[in-house]
Amino acid sequence: MKFLKYLFLIFLITSCEDQDEFNPSNLGKNFTLNIENNEAPSDGISKIKVIAEFPSDFSTETDNKVDFTVFKQENENSTAEIILIEVGGTDKKIAELLVSYNIEDTIQVKATIQINSSSLSKEVNINFKKAFLDSINVFSSSLTIKPNSFDEIDFTTELIRNKGIVSLNSIAETRVEDTLGASRGIFNDYKNRSNKEGKITNKFTLGNDNYTGKLFVISSSKNILNQIETDSLIIYSQN
Repeated sequence: MKFLKYLFLIFLITSCEDQDEFNPSNLGKNFTLNIENNEAPSDGISKIKVIAEFPSDFSTETDNKVDFTVFKQENENSTAEIILIEVGGTDKKIAELLVSYNIEDTIQVKATIQINSSSLSKEVNINFKKAFLDSINVFSSSLTIKPNSFDEIDFTTELIRNKGIVSLNSIAETRVEDTLGASRGIFNDYKNRSNKEGKITNKFTLGNDNYTGKLFVISSSKNILNQIETDSLIIYSQN
């Protein structure tokens, strides 16, 4: 009788150990999220790599994949396969995600696996730094404008990068001066923040200003070294 009791206790202990082994919280200890190339510029091209890593003998027992969610202004969902690789003589399983962004921001990435009818998720924050301009260009819809008139022309300032596009809402200022450096005309609904193409468009009119002659359209913005990049364009006020 005592022998049967001992066998029953051993069975209970073994059963509990088996249950603990498949407990999602215990499995989570072997599920890590790592980051490569954090602080990438938010130029829409440069990428931060998020790596879900597991032991070499790990298996979800379902689809053997990781579901990723990237919490941007509009969330992005994707799925990556868990693959076996060898690094420095050690086998491991990983699933990778590459993330790019056009906004200077810290965003969250969530990785989820399905195992034993349970969902297990982990989160990590990744950081995108500001993507500054390398050069600047300003151009106009017309090279002439009428004095004493509310007719409008468009000035477009383009913030240019050698790689990708400047971060959304990068700042550039535009002004119009005469040959003596005096400010002229009126901007209707003035804008100084770039769109997703790295451009800023403003509508300009001389209004009641009766000045005639040469005008300088000047746009400027700061680069990564905090230096001011400037471009200018000559237009003419004439009847």
